[in-house]
Amino acid sequence: MKLTLACALAGGLIGCDGNGGTDAGVTPGTDGGGGGTDGGGGGCADPVFVSGEIAADTTWDCSTYVLDGRVYVVDGATLTIEPGTLVLGAPGVEGGSALIVTRGARLEAVGTAEAPIVFTSGNPEGERVTGDWAGVALMGSATTNDGACIDDADPSTPACDAPGFLEDRLEGIEVADDRGRYGGTDDASDCGTLRYVRIEFAGAELSPDNELNGLTVGACGSGTELSYVQIHRGKDDGVEFFGGTVSLDHFVITGPSDDGLDCDEGWRGTAQFVVIHQFGGIGDNGIECDNLGSDETATPRTSPQISNVTFVGSGEGRIAVLREGMGGHIMNSVAVNFNAPPDLRASEVDLNVEWPANLSWDYGYFYMTGAWPDESAADENDDGGYDEQAAFEDAARNNDFATDPMIGSDSTTAPSYVPGVALAGGTPTFGDTSATYAGALQMGGTDWTAGWTAYPAN
Repeated sequence: MKLTLACALAGGLIGCDGNGGTDAGVTPGTDGGGGGTDGGGGGCADPVFVSGEIAADTTWDCSTYVLDGRVYVVDGATLTIEPGTLVLGAPGVEGGSALIVTRGARLEAVGTAEAPIVFTSGNPEGERVTGDWAGVALMGSATTNDGACIDDADPSTPACDAPGFLEDRLEGIEVADDRGRYGGTDDASDCGTLRYVRIEFAGAELSPDNELNGLTVGACGSGTELSYVQIHRGKDDGVEFFGGTVSLDHFVITGPSDDGLDCDEGWRGTAQFVVIHQFGGIGDNGIECDNLGSDETATPRTSPQISNVTFVGSGEGRIAVLREGMGGHIMNSVAVNFNAPPDLRASEVDLNVEWPANLSWDYGYFYMTGAWPDESAADENDDGGYDEQAAFEDAARNNDFATDPMIGSDSTTAPSYVPGVALAGGTPTFGDTSATYAGALQMGGTDWTAGWTAYPAN
């Protein structure tokens, strides 16, 4: 059954505030759609307040919805959000305002370049800050390498024997609450679609010391589509993947307070055309990827394929930390203005064996990215004294440490990520194989970030 919700709906979990939404401390603003202008939408004059569970197929087709606390889309239900819709996270809610799509449910949030779907803070424009609300989470049923074994065929052995599978949970959700669980056996499973979506000022705590990322993806399968998504000024990571096989393309991650892209627990998706821009005074690594700290050889192993990435720093932070048995291949990247180059760390696996067969970085342009660590000193990074400099400067990797990519602008409010020179790359092994250039954008090419992104300071 499809349920279309309008402001006239009375009772139930969703209703319109009689005072236009102002008595809940939420100011709709005009930050929906069209790169920061009024996104239009459906026929609702007042915001629609949402709380609790969405248990039937539901469409949001009004201009503005307000997440009044955690909203769960539960097993069997699909939430469809139409272009130009503005979704506000109510600030100051204990446990955070969030949209959590549970295992077996789907989110179809499909905007357009002219009318993106915007998730942002319910505070007035000019008063918004990181962590005003929690964020968006997708929970799926693909495989992961961490958690508790469910339906173990032989509990007497250490392995999780078929039909058993590992199941983990979203940190911050109560242990007894099944709505925070993810993991399964279906690597082709579908958590839904995010296309032309912005997520702003997220990262509130679900519980003490457990902030939600702008976008959290737990064990979503390859049937999930994540394309043309911006995550702006979140209090934790921009996006984090916990296991699964979901892929992404055309992502813009700006001003995260921690890492731009984080992955763990056996994520095996692909990522192509990604911008990660760390702002001054906040942020950590461009990318941080682990396999599993308690068992670096755990399978399925974290091994993403990543191509056409632009990293823009502020003179602080590290481009990437790849550790704890993480595998995968990164190519066609551009990195400018960081304090430290990529760092590889491992204590169980031998990086001399891993590189470059199971882990490599090729066709990268590194400009003003800090000095390599002194590998003759006592090892502080648990990598067995591995020489990253020799690995990255190996001629076979085709990396460049001299060319200035001449990135258009590193402004935090009006950036341009188009390089001013041609940057030759290799041929990607997935996705758009014609993108034989380094970076997320190409000199003289189409700026796919234009029109639907926005960079508000507050």
